[in-house]
Amino acid sequence: MGLSGRRVLIGLGGGIAAYKVCEVISTLFQAGVELRAVLTEAAREFITPLTISTLCRHASYSDADFWQPVYKRPLHITLGEWAEAILLAPLTANTLGKLAHGLADNLLTNTVLASRCPVLLAPAANTEMWEQAAVQRNWRQLRQDSRYLTVGPGSGLLACDRVGAGRLAEPGEIVAALESLLLTGGKQDLTGKQL
Repeated sequence: MGLSGRRVLIGLGGGIAAYKVCEVISTLFQAGVELRAVLTEAAREFITPLTISTLCRHASYSDADFWQPVYKRPLHITLGEWAEAILLAPLTANTLGKLAHGLADNLLTNTVLASRCPVLLAPAANTEMWEQAAVQRNWRQLRQDSRYLTVGPGSGLLACDRVGAGRLAEPGEIVAALESLLLTGGKQDLTGKQL
């Protein structure tokens, strides 16, 4: 992997699939990637900031850090400018909806909107949630924006014991998609082209 020294911000949403992101973070760190992480308040219910901070070898952030006066500049601006790429995994229906409509009511969504780098979306949701017309509409809307690239979701056995669409992409797929995004700067020059 040619990822050494690259800067990636990981945004974790509140879903059981957050545990898979630990392997992604570990793999990226071992490849020499500099990591920062933002956890939504819901994500903190599924995985601890200590776990993520330990894997990133850097403090993780949450809404409690948003407006702390210890920073010279607002945290969301600092993180947004620092990142070369942002990975949102698991991307929840809630965060998806906020981004599709340009809403920013927490540290994670403010950071994404305060940045200009490419964003890799790795959604995860219960099949019924994923297949809702509103969620699919938001998904299509974000995918039309060249800044957002996607990996997954896959199909399979979900944590709710349902078999169907909505499964978070496997860690290896996410890392490969992120590597591609970093190497191309998010450009998809050959998308839609045929021989």
